[in-house]
Amino acid sequence: MKRKEIKTLYSLLGEAVRDRFEKEVEKEKIEIHKTIRNLRHQQGLTVAQVCQRVSDLNPKTLAAIETGRIKNPSIKTLQSLARALGVTVSEIFSQTEVALDRHFHIGTQKGAFQMEFPPLGLKAISFTPLIPDFFCGKIILGSKRRVDQTFWNRSLLIYVSSIMGRLEIEVEGRKIMLTEGENLYFNGILKHSFYNPMHRDSVFLMVTAPSFV
Repeated sequence: MKRKEIKTLYSLLGEAVRDRFEKEVEKEKIEIHKTIRNLRHQQGLTVAQVCQRVSDLNPKTLAAIETGRIKNPSIKTLQSLARALGVTVSEIFSQTEVALDRHFHIGTQKGAFQMEFPPLGLKAISFTPLIPDFFCGKIILGSKRRVDQTFWNRSLLIYVSSIMGRLEIEVEGRKIMLTEGENLYFNGILKHSFYNPMHRDSVFLMVTAPSFV
């Protein structure tokens, strides 16, 4: 397969992953009611005790907010709640944002997503969700296969650690052979390539900043 076709394939696979991520983000719900309930529980307060701290908030309203019946409290109500709970409105929103699934990921060996490039004999298993600033995952490179910096398609900081097999990395003409357990860090702006000299797959951990996807 020609290099131009490989780049097109890479682009299409990347778009497919991004589309899936965007759809997952759209499904996420901002659950501000859980944040408010958690803040109250952390302080050991009842609904009535919170409402006693401010004059313009009643228990029925707070109960409706905490159960999600009132999904979008007014700014005035949030300001009252913030005063009663000893926090700021921005802290309520920031804690709600941090609770979203995309900010945390408990993964397995299957990874967050996978991308396969049959023409290159390469498979990428990402341990991290799709974020622009960072990639951490497992790369499986087939026997006698080589990929160079044109595949990643951008300037990256790259960390590589050999997990299984051997990996020959050439950086500006200098060849480094990594065996299992050895690692290498280099600036991906330099001309480089990865080559698997083995008669079986080589597996290595790869971390890049920003993400190559």
